Parts: sequence; C-alpha cells; structure tokens
Amino acid sequence: MVNFQESLRPAQRQVLAYQGGPLGISAVPGSGKTFTLEALIVELIVNRQIPPERIGVFTYMRSSRANLTSRINAQLEKQGVVGRLDAFTLHSLALKILRAFQNNDGLAMIEGYEQERFITRLTSAWLRNNTRIWEPLLPTSGDPTRLMRNRLSFGRNFRNMCRDVIQTAKNYRLSPEAIQPEAESFLSWALPIYRSYQFELNRTEKLDYDDLGWLAVDLLEKNEQVREEVESWYDYLLEDESQDSSPLQEKLLTLLSRRTQNLVRVGDPNQSIMGTFTTAEPRFFREFCRSHQPVTLAESSRSAPKILALANALVDWVQDHPMSELRTALVAQHIQTATSGPENPSNQEASIRFKTVEGLPEQEVLTVAQWAVETMTQYPEQSCAILVPTNDLGAQVLQALQNKGVRVLDLLRSNPSQRDFIEKLRAIAECFAQPASITCLGNALVALGSWVGLSRDQSVRIQENLSNIPAETLLFPGFGGNAALPLRMAHRSEVQTMLKQLAGWLMENRAPWNVALRAVVEHLHRSTTELYLGNYVIDQVERALVEQPDADWQTICDELQAILEGSLNNLPSETFAFAPEPGTISVTTTHRAKGLEWDEVFLTGLSAYEYPVQREDRPIGLYFLDGLDMRAEALAQLRRGAGLRTAEIATEQAFMDLAAEKLRLLYVGITRAKCRLTLSVATRDIFNREQKPSRLFWDLVPHPTLL
Repeated sequence: MVNFQESLRPAQRQVLAYQGGPLGISAVPGSGKTFTLEALIVELIVNRQIPPERIGVFTYMRSSRANLTSRINAQLEKQGVVGRLDAFTLHSLALKILRAFQNNDGLAMIEGYEQERFITRLTSAWLRNNTRIWEPLLPTSGDPTRLMRNRLSFGRNFRNMCRDVIQTAKNYRLSPEAIQPEAESFLSWALPIYRSYQFELNRTEKLDYDDLGWLAVDLLEKNEQVREEVESWYDYLLEDESQDSSPLQEKLLTLLSRRTQNLVRVGDPNQSIMGTFTTAEPRFFREFCRSHQPVTLAESSRSAPKILALANALVDWVQDHPMSELRTALVAQHIQTATSGPENPSNQEASIRFKTVEGLPEQEVLTVAQWAVETMTQYPEQSCAILVPTNDLGAQVLQALQNKGVRVLDLLRSNPSQRDFIEKLRAIAECFAQPASITCLGNALVALGSWVGLSRDQSVRIQENLSNIPAETLLFPGFGGNAALPLRMAHRSEVQTMLKQLAGWLMENRAPWNVALRAVVEHLHRSTTELYLGNYVIDQVERALVEQPDADWQTICDELQAILEGSLNNLPSETFAFAPEPGTISVTTTHRAKGLEWDEVFLTGLSAYEYPVQREDRPIGLYFLDGLDMRAEALAQLRRGAGLRTAEIATEQAFMDLAAEKLRLLYVGITRAKCRLTLSVATRDIFNREQKPSRLFWDLVPHPTLL
C-alpha cells in the first residue's frame, strides 16, 4: 500500500480519488503535473490492483515516455509489483497495432531529416520546372540582390507550404487523389509535391510517421474485430501533454477509450506552443476540458510570487486583448503559490527587470551575455538561461560567451547529452581510422571511460599517463598480456578492459563501417534513447555517403564532425533528458525551454514583430503576393475540402493563430524563471530600422522603478 496523501496538495488528492470515466487535468507551470500523473498510475496499480499491462500511457515525446516509465517501474519494483508499465507515443502505439494485425515487422520508416531533404529536393525541382507560374509574381527590380532575396523567400515559403500540406493532409487522412484544389491556387501548386512524395514512399515501400497513425486508425475503423480486440488491451488510458494532441492522436485515443471511457488527459492549455512546427491543435484538449469538468492543478512552487504575479498579469491582459479574437489565447487560470510541499522562492531574492538596449538585436544579445556572466559571478551556485527568438541569435550569444570563464550549455541544436554521445562515437571512429595514433587512442579511452565506470577527470588522467607509450604496444602487447601498462597505474583493470575492447573491434573491423559502428553502439549502450540516437546518427551518415558505400573511417569521422558542427538541428530535440546545472549558462530558444527551469532567465527579443498585438505589428504573407500567406491559404482550402470550418480570410486567421501562440510562448518564457527574470528588447531590427517593443513589454511593467 502506497500513501501519497501527506505529500499531495488538495487538487492532487482530487486526482488520486479518480474513480473512472473521462477526466481532464489542467495544470499550470511547476504544479507537479508529471508527478501527479505518476502518482495516479501507481495508485491504480499498487492500491487498486490494476495490472500494469492494463494501463495505457501516451506521451508526446520519446524522452518523456522513457523517463516516465523508468520512474514508475522503479516504484513498482520497490512495492514488489509483478509486471512493468509501458508507455507509447502516437507512432509507437500505431506501430504496435499494425504489427499485431498486419504482420508488418519489417516496416521501413523515413526519418524526419530524410523527409526534410526529400521534400526540399522535390520542391526545388518544381520551382525549376515551373518558373512560368511563379516568377511573374515576383516584383520587377533592377537590384539583383533584392531579386535574389525575393526568389529565396518565395522558395522557402513554398517548401514550408508543401511540407505542412503533406503533414496536415495525412493527419486528416486525405490522399493526393482525395484533394480537389481550385485551379491555379496555392494548394494546386503543393499537390504535385504531395503526389510525388507519396509515390516515392510507395515505390521504396517506406512510411513516414503520419502514415503510421493513418493506417492504424483506418484499420480500427474498418475492421470491427480488430477494433474490439485493441479496445480490450487497456482498461485505463492516460495521456500526457494533451495540449499538443494532433488530429490522428485524438482519433486514436477516442477509439481506444470507447469501451471503458476511462480516459485521463493531462496538459496545460497555456503552454501549447507547437502548432507552428507540428500538427498539434490545442483546441482538442480545451474542448475535452469543457466537456468534462476538469481538475485544475493551480499551485506551483517553482517561482517566486513576484514571477507568478507577472505570468498572471499576462493572463489577465489577454482577457482584455485589443483584438477580441485573441481574448481566448490564454485560459483564465491563475498560478497560485504553493500551500504545501516545497516552498516558493521568496520575493526578497526575486527581481523582474524590463530593459531596452540601444542598437541591433546583435547588440542586445551581446549585452545580455555580459549580464549573464555577471550573474554567474554573483551567484556561482545557481543556474542561468538566455532565451532567444532564433537559433542565429543564439549562435551569436554562444560566440559572445567564449573565453568568459563560464561554463556554457548549448541547447540550440541539441542538449549536452546528445553532443557528448556523438563526440564519443566520433572518437572511437577516429581510433579506427588511425589505430597507430596514441592521440586518437587516448581520445577513445576518454570516450569509453564512462562505460567502465570512470569519471571524465579520471579518464583524462589515464590518457595523460599513457601519452608516451606507442598505441600498438597498448592495443596488441606481446605474449604475457598487459605488460605495456605502468604497474602502479590507477584503474589498471578498467584500462585493460577498454584496450581489450578496442583491440577486439579493430581485429573484427572487416565489416562495412555502418555494421561495425552499429555494433559499437549496441555493445556500449542499453537504454532505448541511446540506442535510438546512435542508430539515428548512423542512418544520417549512411544517407550522406550513399554514393560512397566503401567510405573509409576518416570520411566517417568527417561526417560525424559535420553533424556536430552544423547538422545537430536534424536530430530529435527530445532525445535524452536535460537538467540545468548550477554554475552554468544555458543558451536556447524560448520554444526549446519548455519544460525546463532556471534560477535566472534572460528573455530576449520582446519586439512587436516577435510578440505582435495588432495586425500591423507583423506581416504574415509575402509582400509581393499582396500579403497573402501561401501556407495559410493552402491549408485553409485543404481543411475546407475535408469539411472543416475555416476563416474566410485564411491569412488573417494565420496571424491570429501566430499571435495566440506567441502569447503562450511569452507565458512559457516568463514561467521558466525561479527567482530573477530580465525581459529585453533592441531599439533597432535586423535591417537597422527602428523597431517598437511589443505593447506587452510596456503593459506588463510592474513598476517604473524596474526599468
């Protein structure tokens, strides 16, 4: 028997009293949403004797799935529960259904970066072959630089439109043949790309991740016997991050919960910020909560009352937004300070500053970087983050922080765990490329250190101690074993284990490089996330070297280095969990900061363009298309064809959607801070024109003395 009651707040106790049926849990930032979900699952299994395999848990990201199940299974093991809980993403559940009833064990998936390259190739070909259609739309200009900029802008917008049309069509289960576009419309331009994309997938017998959900839902709807069996898999269904549910996930959950109606959905409608990048639609969770009286987890111990008051002020401001269409962008739920459990940081240690910086955005981030360095000097045991609007500005922050004597964590393209993983893989590959190099061997030993339980400092000292011994003597000593190692060397047995492993890999290195590298990943790692990332990276290198099947190891090293230097944005951002470390400055975009927290946060780029309030704050479409947004117009026509209501003026609705998401993004940025928060804006834009701060910048100022 597990007793959570003493550690739970009133609303959390209400969740644990759940007796079945549909339940929405609307949680504010820092309210212990994941803890509450875990407590409910443990309550069902341990106290109510529901077998773990009868509970289906669905998460938005792979890392959330791994972290959630590992924590719950550890608790179940302590309680002596037989059986383990498993969790699914939409795609992994769809894959399970298809494999169970269609014997699709060999489903070949196209990964996100491969899909992006493929769509880029198709759209580039369309643009080359159809200049008569789109080039007349460009304004005539004697300035070749301006003309080139317009061509690039059109091409970029066209590619994004086609990608989103494909993803949205698949989420509404519309094949290319089922779409009937109006003549000479933006959708009619995107449709050939969709046809070619799907034709190539069919020819190569591959699926993308949207296909998985589509096929699974179709199977359940068309085969009553299959549907009844899948409905019997779970007695309880629980969904995390419900605010990011997509049309396919919504449909699948509805089908799976039809038998019992035991569906628990947890999310924060005010943190729905994925619509710009994915097919997430926040309306689904809102409608669910409206239909079923939700439990609101309103108490948060993350931030000082002063910070929470600012977030609540934003919520209140939105309820009276100058544009009535945006007054529902944030749900009117206030964050309350904690009444039990961990206490909120005090207002005495908290501060909020609103700062304008003279100059371009580049000057703003340089100034903020210096403020962050000063913070680390004053509070060396605390964590700090600089949140930027774009990766380009983030790169400038990283450059400004070089040689400042502070530790910096780059979360722009990946988190530190991902980078460390790939650096280790590269070090081992470089040892394969230059087995006689003691430098390469030493780097490989440092990479392998954690595998045998050594810290990085211990591994580096071992590397220094072996730097004068020939690599071949260490790897392949004469008869008698390990005489090459210094007799009094620390961690001698661990070093012998690493050298023996490296020597074995070198001796067996006759296999193709990709087979050999996968063997290394599988030998060194056991967790799902590490295996996934290792194979993901190898897969990317394979595609980069598709014309070089016999590439040597140095070429492989160069490709891995290229991934580290410029292509980490192709990696899934959710792979591996990240916890901010004391004494460090994290640099990331505000979007990627969701789910994280720091003692001090610098929230940059509070311009009218980044956080628009009125339509004139941010043009949406291309100016030479009379301000029309190609993506918005194509998607609106697509949705009308699917029988869904859309705005009469799609570009206008696109602004409303963007402005609403930006309001939620600002809410996310504010609530990342525990104690201190600085909001800043430059006085000029990237084109050196005068720019206005967002109206929110001034309307949210708590007191003139804070300026």
